[in-house]
This record gives sequence, C-alpha cells and structure tokens, in this order.
Amino acid sequence: MKIITFWFHILVGCILLACLPAMASDGPDQKIAASLLLESNTPASGTQTSLAVRMSPEAGWHGYWLNPGDAGFPLQLQWQLPEGVTVGELQYPAPESLLISGMMNYIYHGDYALLAPLQIADDIAAGTAIDVAVELRYLVCSPTLCLPEQQRLETHFIVGDKGAPKTQQAAFNVWRQAIPKPVAASADFTVRDGLFVLSLPLPETASVTDNLHFYPEVNGALSNTAPQSFVQKGDRLFMQTQAGEGDVSDFHGVLTLDKGLAIRVKATGQAGGALMFPTEAGLPAAQEGSLLSLSVVAVLGAVLGGLLLNLMPCVFPILSLKVLSLTHMGDERLARRGAVAYTLGAVLVCVMLGALILVLRQFGLQVGWAFQLQRPEIIVALILLMMAIGLNLAGLFEMGTLSSGSRLQQQQGPAGDFWTGVLAAFVATPCTGPFMATALGAALVLPAYVGLMVFAGLGLGMALPFLLVGFVPALRQRMPKPGAWMVTAKRIFAVPMLLTALGLVWVLMQQTDRQYVFVALLLAMLLGLALWLMGLLQHGGRERPWWPALLAVIIVAGTLLSVSPGAETQISKAGAETNRPLTFNEKDLSALIMEQDVFVYFSADWCLTCKVNETTAIERQDTQAAFERAGMAVMLGDWTNGDPQITEFLAKHQRSGVPLYLWYKKGNLQPEVLPQILTSSLLIERAGG
Repeated sequence: MKIITFWFHILVGCILLACLPAMASDGPDQKIAASLLLESNTPASGTQTSLAVRMSPEAGWHGYWLNPGDAGFPLQLQWQLPEGVTVGELQYPAPESLLISGMMNYIYHGDYALLAPLQIADDIAAGTAIDVAVELRYLVCSPTLCLPEQQRLETHFIVGDKGAPKTQQAAFNVWRQAIPKPVAASADFTVRDGLFVLSLPLPETASVTDNLHFYPEVNGALSNTAPQSFVQKGDRLFMQTQAGEGDVSDFHGVLTLDKGLAIRVKATGQAGGALMFPTEAGLPAAQEGSLLSLSVVAVLGAVLGGLLLNLMPCVFPILSLKVLSLTHMGDERLARRGAVAYTLGAVLVCVMLGALILVLRQFGLQVGWAFQLQRPEIIVALILLMMAIGLNLAGLFEMGTLSSGSRLQQQQGPAGDFWTGVLAAFVATPCTGPFMATALGAALVLPAYVGLMVFAGLGLGMALPFLLVGFVPALRQRMPKPGAWMVTAKRIFAVPMLLTALGLVWVLMQQTDRQYVFVALLLAMLLGLALWLMGLLQHGGRERPWWPALLAVIIVAGTLLSVSPGAETQISKAGAETNRPLTFNEKDLSALIMEQDVFVYFSADWCLTCKVNETTAIERQDTQAAFERAGMAVMLGDWTNGDPQITEFLAKHQRSGVPLYLWYKKGNLQPEVLPQILTSSLLIERAGG
C-alpha cells in the first residue's frame, strides 16, 4: 500500500509540474532552499566569472540530476538577463542512485550546487549595475511524497575594474571539485545480444573501487536498474550491463570513482558488437592487434611530422648550423656523441611536453599541443629568445652552442649539442603539420605509455637529419667545405630568427593589451642593449663578459612575474570584414548543418601553417566568392588563447592541436577532413564553384 501511495504522488506531482506550473509552490514552505550566487561580485567587462545555483533540500527530501532516471523531472531554468550578459551551460555534480520498487532515480541528497559561466560583454562600462534573475521549476521528493516547486532567484552586481576580487572563491572551489572532470578521449560502446559493453579511458593508476557506477545523461542506452560489472585492463576500463530499449548512437555519461571523484566522457556507439567484455587477463585479442597497429602508425606519423618541423623558419637555421658543425669532422666518435646528444635533447623536450599534456588532461584540463603558447608570458619569453638567437647569428655577441665560422671546426662537446636539441624542439611546438596532427591526436586516446612513445617519435623525427649526418660519414663528406662563406650563411640565418620574433610580437598583440605589448618591447630593447654590451666585453677580452646578459635576464624574469597581461584586444579581428566567419559553437554548428553546407576551420595566431593556409586559400577573394555563390556557412574556431570547448572538439576528431579543416555537407553530421595544406582550388571545388 505504501508503494502504491508513493507512485500515486509521483504521478500527481509530474502532472502538476508539466501542466499546471502556476500551482507549484512558491512560498515560505519550499522543500528546497535555492539561491543564486556569483564568484565575483564585481566582475570586469570582457571577463567571465562563475555563477552557482545552490540547492539545499530539507532533511528527507531530494532533488534530481539532469537525467532523473526512471522517474522524476530535471530542473528547468528560464534566465532573465540584460543585454551583454550571457550564461553558459549548467554543470551538474555527480548524482547518487536511489532504487525504489524496481525504479532507478538519479538524485541529490543534501546541499549541491550547479555551476555555469557568466560572461560580461566588452562594451559594458565599469560601474554599471547588473541584475540577473532566473525562474526555476523542479520536482522535489521524499520517500512518500513528490511536490513540484518553482522559485525566482535574483542577484545583483556592479561591473568592476580589471582584477575584480572573487569573494566566494573558497565555496566555488569546493563546488568545482564535485563537478565531474571531462575526459577528452571518447569512450566506445556496443550493444550485442541484449548486453551493453562500454570501454572508456582510465589510467591504471586511478583509484578504482567496488563502488563504481556509470550514470548515462540520457535514458534508453542502458538499463538504469541492471547491475554494472567493471574490469580494468591497462588504461581501459570495461563495463558490462543490460542494454536499454532505446536506440542511442552517442551520449555523455558520468563515472563515479573513489573519494568523491567523477569523470564525464562521451560514449560513441560502435557497430557490429566490436567490443568484448574481458573475462580473462589482458585485452581481447582483436583489440590487442588493433592497439598494436594503431600505435605503430601513430609513432611513424610522429617521426614524419617531426622531420617536417625542421622546415619551420625558427628551426631550420638551428638545424643547419648544427649539421654544418659536423662537416668533415675527423673524429667519428665525437660526431656520433654530438648527434646522440642533440637527439636526446629534442626527444626529452617532446616527451616532457607530452607527459605534461597527458597529466593535465587527467586532471580535467582541456589542453592540447602547443598549449604553452596560449600564455602571453611564454610568448614574451620566446620573443626574447628568438631575438637573442638572431643577434647571436648576426655577430653581435658570441654563444658557443650556435656559433659557426672557425668555431665549426672546434670540438664543442655534447653539452652544447644537447641544449641545442632542447632549444630546437621547444621553438618548434607552435604548429602541427602533415602526419603529425593525426599522430598526436592518437597519442591522447592511446594508453599513456604508447602516447609517450608517440611524443618521443616526434623528437626523434626532428633530430633525424642531424642523427644521420653524425652516423654516416659519407653524408658529412658531401657537405660543402668549411670556409668564410659560412660566416655569411650564419648572418643570413639571423633573418628568419628575427622575423620569427616579429611574428611572435604580432601574436602577443592578439592576446593582450597594448600596455603589456609595450612592456614586452621594452624588455626586448633592454635585452638587446645587454647583449650588445656583452659582445663589446667579449671582443675586448674581458673576464666574465656575460654579466650584462645575466642582469638583463634577472630584470626580465622579475618583470614578467610582476606584470599581469591585460584583456585581449580584438580591434584588428573585429574589423569591417563583410565575410568574417562565424565564431565556432558546437550547438550552432549542428543547427547550421541541417540547413546548408558548412566549412569549419580551427586556427591560432601563433600557428604558421594556419596563417599560410588562410592567406593563400581560405581568405582569397575567389574562394570567398565561391563560398557565397554556394550559399554555405564558414565557421572559425580560434584557439589562440585556448578554449576548452575547442580542445574537446579537436579531441573528438583525434587531434591535439591546430590546424584542422572540416567540410560538412548539408544534413550530414559526419564531416570530410581536409588536408592540412590547403589550396584555393580545393576549396572552390568543394563549394561547387
């Protein structure tokens, strides 16, 4: 009788919530006390702060997750926002399960908070008063009764100056810990003979207990009430349960781990029962073979991609000088040591960057290749480094590792070769190129040890020319003989290095304000004067001629640590271009594809390949005219400053960096991936014009 009463109240509550919202409780007897909070009460224009909808059910009552399970209703919101203020998608903490009379509910007991980003437009003046309100409609239940409730929540804030304080930061940090961490790599699932099998990426070192549970964000894919079995093999976690009655292709889900941790993954359907739930040690044989072949292809792709990176203008001079330094070297052992040292330096940097990316992604941060270039401080450091190398090659001062002329015939030892390999690998990270993009994308979804092998392959590919010259005497004998011309060549090689520094200044202008760019140029001038003085002391035969450079480096480091980058200036980007592409948004993209063909490209201001393709192919007048004749849409994902949504989208297409070019035909959500080297004729042909 008690169960019948319970479900009677559920039914009545659902009818009231769906059909008679005006009758919902909106008074002092609310079973859930709700409030609307901001992390910063004085956020600056052009910035983003976090917003929380805090829900506090009374003892014995509970609210519902975004997927309520077999009964109940999720929270419904209607925002009331002034112009220039937007609120992003809500993020839900991981739920609990409540099984009653064979029905599974996904609920919250006790206090919980739903988080969302709140964006303030650039044109809202400081001191402006902003009112934000939201209408809530939800279902709240106890073991014997369910009630629909509605509330109107309001909050008020003043648009502040740059660096506005975050008054609620401690509370928001606690709430963020409860939000499932996103995993960029997709999980796979298949349905076969009434069984649902899921395979998702999870490091072998992750804390796995018997309390694992997978919560689907949509109903129908799997049975909510059936038991879930888990087996971990390497860096993959397998789950098996009873399949649901729905036909679901892709969906998101949350896996709860130990100590309140949870991760959120996208589950992608695989046809034909491709996955097998392992019952014995090791992965199924079919998957082992697939993993081996994919790993080999990824490593080889990384080696080829690293080899092509040597053609970048900031790497080619370094490589050329190091290769020429081995010309006609008589000591075979020293030549081989130098080649190995250079290789170790390049491989070490690539592996360390790759390991850092993998670690950060395990902590839920959406980062990809060249993520360090999304920080203005790193851009400034690279500007100064490129300028210092250029001035060294121009002869302003001597730096043994990169010097040429008579020094090319001297035995500099493997230490200089090692650090040159480190330098070459670090300055080559801004872009992905042919072969490299797919390889690095695969590295993020393969087991961690395979991913590190891929990054090591990238470093090996970069060092391969120097390695071959060091170990093959015949190649060294074919090199031009040393002479005075090498001093001239060294001076010429200074030009691409200085042009690279200039290009990085342009990138910095896209990322931050003019004041920060001025500080960067001031630091560059200071470093240039210090290096000039160092060169004078060197030519004068003075002891310790390096002290001016050391003093300049200390001043530069202190300045970069004390000066904060300002807000990004978008004046140049927001010009009066009539054919300016749409800003990437995955939801908008799905809607556009249903109406027209869409060309989507992902770029960054620090990506050389991206800018070349845009200048020579995408932004050409004849290409734009073909797009307009075809009535198609063009969408741009700008990754210059990093964007978690773009990083996640890149990962879905097995990419860890830019560029990426996708062509969607009308009504088809599966795109054609275009080559990373574009031509105008290719795009015009696709547009049918």
